[in-house]
Amino acid sequence: MDTLNAMKLYCHIVDAGQLSIAADQLNLSKGAVSKQLAKLEAHLGGRLLNRTTRRLTPTEAGIAFYERAKLILESVDEAECVVTGLTAEPRGTLKINAPMSFGFDYLGELLANYQNKYPKMKIDLTLHDRQIDLIEEGYDLALRIATLKDSTLIARKLAPCHLVMCASPEYLQKHGEPKNPSDLKNHQCLLYAYSDSVRSWGFENKHGKKQQVSVDGSLTANNGNLICDALINGMGIARLPTFIIGDAIRQGEAKIILDDWREKPQNISLLYPSSKHLSAKVRAFVDMAVEHFRPLAGEVNEWDKKLLL
Repeated sequence: MDTLNAMKLYCHIVDAGQLSIAADQLNLSKGAVSKQLAKLEAHLGGRLLNRTTRRLTPTEAGIAFYERAKLILESVDEAECVVTGLTAEPRGTLKINAPMSFGFDYLGELLANYQNKYPKMKIDLTLHDRQIDLIEEGYDLALRIATLKDSTLIARKLAPCHLVMCASPEYLQKHGEPKNPSDLKNHQCLLYAYSDSVRSWGFENKHGKKQQVSVDGSLTANNGNLICDALINGMGIARLPTFIIGDAIRQGEAKIILDDWREKPQNISLLYPSSKHLSAKVRAFVDMAVEHFRPLAGEVNEWDKKLLL
């Protein structure tokens, strides 16, 4: 007896509730379905279904067998999908969301390499810093720069992201350099609109002492590159990732301040919905992204050279 097919047949019958409906769904005659059911019951040595003129109902043994059979069939399906996902050539459209600044500077080469390797793929990339709901908005993947909260999404870390407090030499010469986070109350701060706490900045020094400071300023923006340009032009103080502000620091256009109160690094991660069956296109992109950003995966990478040592 083909036990696996017998399980599929039996589950179809239970789900349908009638032999005739199950037979139609399986494109078999009612007699053939009844005969296979009888063989299964004989093989198991017990009745699985109580038969009436209108409906079939599982016996106690039939319910237990149905529940176990469902789990086995789902596991078989999952195993097949895993193999298919690993061996099938990615095709279709990959819909990705990423922060604007990071996307501009660091995703172009990765996307080109992905499309060159998988020419049957199309890429639909949306760049903005707004937090999106992957499932509700239909994205396959999202790149996030944050300390991630627990969720049903899978997160794959690509690299660390160090944040530093900075200002231009001109601003510091004119307004003085803050020596303690509480001094920021007397300064123009450039605010990132999509921060969880736009006007409340948290700090912690190497001894574990914490401070929460209310800040304000004449500019609130939803993009890090714009804030960086405003900072270089003397508009105020900002907390920015080194991949945005690093070059300006190395060129003397910006200076790190409050270095003893440096924020813990965040992660640059790829997020995708939790699923038993990860599609070939998503699996291929995640694997390629991890390899592409591997040189940046260390705690001090090329973004941070001569800044954080």
